[in-house]
Amino acid sequence: MRAMRVVYLIAAAALCCLALFASGCTREGCLAGEEGCVVPSPCPDLAFECSGGTSSIHVIQEGEAVPGGLDALASPGDILMANDQVTVVIEALDHPHYLGPTGGGIVDFGTLGGDDDSMRNLIQVTGVLPDEAAFYTALQVIDESGLVAVQVDGYLDGREDVRIHTRYELRPCDPGVRVRTELINEEADPMSVLLGDGHYMGNRELAPFTPGAGLGYAQPSFGLSTLGDAVIETPYVLTAGHSAPAVSYGQVSCSQEQLTGFRSTEVALDGNARRILMPRDFEVFERIVLAAEGPGASRVADLALETRRLLWGEEYATISGRLTSSEANPGFGEAARASIQVSEGSASTPVEERIPWTHTVPDADGLFTVRVPADRTYVIEVEAYGRPALEHEVVVDEPEVAVGQLEVPAVGRLTLNATVDAAEDHVMVVVLPADDATDEAVRGEFWGVHDECAPLLGHPHGASPGCNRVLVDGPTQVGILPGVYDLFAIAGPFTTLAAERGVVIEGGVNEVVELHLETLALQPEGTLTGDFHVHGGASFDSNSPHMDRARSFLASRVDVIATTEHDAAWDFAEARAALDADERLVVMTGTEATGHILYKFLPDSEFPKVFGHWNIWPLPFDPEGPYRGAPWDEKAEPGMLLTRAAALGWPTDDGVFQLNHPIAANQFARDQGWVNALGLDLTVPLPSVFDDTEPGLFHRTPEGSNFANDAFHAQEVMNGTNNGGFVRYRAFWHYLLNLGTVKAGTANSDSHSLKEHIVGLPLNIVETTSTVADFDESEFNLAVRAGRMTGTSGPVLEVSTTESGGAERGPSVIPFTPEAGATLDIRLLAAPWVPVDEVRIVVNGELVRTITDELAAQPGDPYGVDGLERLDLSIPLDELLPDGDAWLVVEAGTALEPNADLDCNGIPDTGDNNGDGAIDWRDVEDFGDLDEDPGGPCYEESGPLTEPAPPEGRDGPMYLYRAVVPDGYPCAFTNPLLIDREGDGWNAPGLN
Repeated sequence: MRAMRVVYLIAAAALCCLALFASGCTREGCLAGEEGCVVPSPCPDLAFECSGGTSSIHVIQEGEAVPGGLDALASPGDILMANDQVTVVIEALDHPHYLGPTGGGIVDFGTLGGDDDSMRNLIQVTGVLPDEAAFYTALQVIDESGLVAVQVDGYLDGREDVRIHTRYELRPCDPGVRVRTELINEEADPMSVLLGDGHYMGNRELAPFTPGAGLGYAQPSFGLSTLGDAVIETPYVLTAGHSAPAVSYGQVSCSQEQLTGFRSTEVALDGNARRILMPRDFEVFERIVLAAEGPGASRVADLALETRRLLWGEEYATISGRLTSSEANPGFGEAARASIQVSEGSASTPVEERIPWTHTVPDADGLFTVRVPADRTYVIEVEAYGRPALEHEVVVDEPEVAVGQLEVPAVGRLTLNATVDAAEDHVMVVVLPADDATDEAVRGEFWGVHDECAPLLGHPHGASPGCNRVLVDGPTQVGILPGVYDLFAIAGPFTTLAAERGVVIEGGVNEVVELHLETLALQPEGTLTGDFHVHGGASFDSNSPHMDRARSFLASRVDVIATTEHDAAWDFAEARAALDADERLVVMTGTEATGHILYKFLPDSEFPKVFGHWNIWPLPFDPEGPYRGAPWDEKAEPGMLLTRAAALGWPTDDGVFQLNHPIAANQFARDQGWVNALGLDLTVPLPSVFDDTEPGLFHRTPEGSNFANDAFHAQEVMNGTNNGGFVRYRAFWHYLLNLGTVKAGTANSDSHSLKEHIVGLPLNIVETTSTVADFDESEFNLAVRAGRMTGTSGPVLEVSTTESGGAERGPSVIPFTPEAGATLDIRLLAAPWVPVDEVRIVVNGELVRTITDELAAQPGDPYGVDGLERLDLSIPLDELLPDGDAWLVVEAGTALEPNADLDCNGIPDTGDNNGDGAIDWRDVEDFGDLDEDPGGPCYEESGPLTEPAPPEGRDGPMYLYRAVVPDGYPCAFTNPLLIDREGDGWNAPGLN
């Protein structure tokens, strides 16, 4: 990181007037930029009223209690501003987060005393490219009578002649922070700018809400090439939180009547209208960023409308009413039960033409009050469990309008309880429609955003219940739409499956269901299970409350969890203590390093990129550190990332560095996979030394680093409950094994919430002498590094070679020399609800044997405890191996669908998507309108892959499996057996 000048002036600085431009471009007052000059107060005509009121500011000190919340990252050295309503934390310049190349942005923002920070990061930008973000080099703290402020000064990243100066100001009574940014173009050329705030929402957390026809929570989709089509003007923008305690945010411009920008669930940019900034010209953007309690957007929308009344004289009116239901306990106040959007228009106005202005959740009694622009007609749109419940038209022609009681249809209640081995315990219950009619009637999503669920029991990315899944530990009640449902429960892959089929839910009725599970003897002795990739609310793209995340650990019955929050560390200590979790599992603190700031790996690189995603554990948890013990992970190659982690206490001798989902689609132009970022071609060997190419970076040791980029110990071969990347990740793993770059293979859930992936599906079974009660972290992690483990989403493989004298050797990354006559011994077990079609033996990347006939039949009772052993087989090793050294992996589960490599880079990319028995250009989605072959044999476009088909109907082994392993299929793999035939050192076989 470049050297930074940090100036803390703990006194007011007098305004000065500077002749900045020799050309004569001046204005009244002064543009900031020189030491001792202060940016003028933003929004000077804005005045909120309250009785009394105070404001304060100070630099956070070590040991100081700071405002909390799921997203809170305040640390010593940051600046804390507070008044009688809100708290705001400005990053120290050497504490940058996420998309900011330096500190100086807002990192925490909550209500006073609420411990409810829901903001990831807000920084100043002029566009979406790396050199359009502010790079601040100086910071001043200002404490004046009647206000406090922070001023940061710098330039655009890499463009020192485009200076930028921002003032954050907090006054008594203000429900938010006032901000003024000044941009000065001292370059020789004109520049196009959209000066505004870049708001990083991350995904799955804050939901942007925009007044506009057909908008509200729905935002136009866009890519980098179509970004201009998504830019719109709007009177204010809101971002709504949903996991309690939550804060929602709003922004109103003080310098222009409309905000201009775009927004998505990941990033947003809102500011002045785009214009051309000529040399020696300047741009000023003033706004107030508001905060109010969530869930929903109504409280902050109320503040936005009050702000516009004070600024522009726009009047608003108040609508109040009450939702009612015939139920004895309607459950109002629960966001899924009922939420209300108020949209401008009439009942006859098409939904896509209505203009949503606000959104609220009624209180427990069904009462609601919202503000809307005055003298218009509105439709009150009520949603229940993701489905339209009622509409009511109201003409707002008075300052206060009461709509009275609005009755919504009655829903049912479902009380769940579960036992494991006859004792109440943590389990996950999945609720599914039992017939097509119920599915159609209950399938829903929150206001057309986030994820569709059938049924929708709660926010898919929030607390339990989430989507159609419920964490149960003792009697647990949820609201649910009437219908007929199948209920399933598991506590990890090594218990029985419990089910209650055909449960009828009626409006106003509480149905009680108990589910009973048993532990199965599936986990091999001398092993611990582990999931080394999980996320909770501390990640930028997760809003799972800490307590619920810890409950999900217990419901998975995984022995060892590596917590891997994006760009931060978290240990769940408070939640673990509340649940007595440490008696049942081990938690190792780690992080998932996730690049955000695009940069060119090499000067001649065509595009700027980031380094993908990497997990690092264990890390010393630092509750006061800016990243809570994780390293800053921007603009770094993997070797430098590891060097930074080691400087923070990552143990170099026995810590684990894991390459995550190596081949993964980009997310808002950021590379999620290291293989993608390097543009690797798996048909040619990697350069053995750095050769000034991006593939050559794989083995390079970056300048100043203590580690090479290839110093990782493990690679994810399975990632996610749906296992959608398995055939691609395994192709890269096999490629490295063939080249002699031997890494352990892992299987992890990458769970972010209850919705998409489930903790412990898949997981690793690690051979270790440790137990949960007597855990040896070093020994366990060394076993992971050595690959003494298998990965699974259900089937359990026990594989070894056996010598004539009885000596056994299991998979690992350590080569060995088997005796003549040695056998490969395969034992396969699985729960009765886990179907297994075949066992595959792969040697040097080639399938050499598929075992089907020897497999025991699928158990007749999928809910029972019998029929666990599916295979016990010995095969002479010589029957499987070629001449010379080799590696061998065993897999088991569902038969894999054939997929081809149509773009000729060695990575499977396309399946038989049209079902004609051949994989060719006709199967490529982007060629769907073509009548002729666009020219092969290698194509610029490819995909999609074909995955094992979902089950037909609602019965049979695969339906039951996918009921609790959503969108997945049974799969297991061993780490390699590295066979040194002559005992003279193992030699990799090379590419085929």
